[in-house]
Amino acid sequence: MPRSWKRQTDRGVPLSILERASNDVRNQGKSTRSVAKLYGICHVTLHRFCKERKKLEEQGSMELPPVGYHSGKKVLTDKQEKELTEYLMRVKELAYQLAVKHGCKYPKSWDKFSRAGPDWFSAYMKRNPTLSIRSAEATSLARATSFNQHNVAMFFQKFDEVLKRHTLTANDILMRLA
Repeated sequence: MPRSWKRQTDRGVPLSILERASNDVRNQGKSTRSVAKLYGICHVTLHRFCKERKKLEEQGSMELPPVGYHSGKKVLTDKQEKELTEYLMRVKELAYQLAVKHGCKYPKSWDKFSRAGPDWFSAYMKRNPTLSIRSAEATSLARATSFNQHNVAMFFQKFDEVLKRHTLTANDILMRLA
């Protein structure tokens, strides 16, 4: 996979044009199709933009809706990606400290930033396929909602019945787990 992605088409409508067109629809009462034809854009795109803009304004936001193609592959939020980046920067700093401590030969650029570079990190990850960078999986809704006072009380009630029925002690339970 290439390290840097380059756009290959010039499709899409600039935000400034969509904003002007949606202003014409809202302020002048023109139809979406006629305004879209006037600006040379797709009427469905303009309709979708106007609908999103209206929804944001009803929520009290003065921001314009995002435009263009959006990747459906983004898993982490921007804040989470920033946290992950900060963590990975610490890994690169540790690699730099280790190289200095052991007197290894490393690029001069590492001294400049006191950490290993992105090329080293990606090569390191390729050389060590058993390592993976993952975030913890979220608790499922069913599991989260079933962990409530009633269900926990029922569990301990049944657990107590089993202990009494079989006359088990804590030591018996520990012996079976070992």
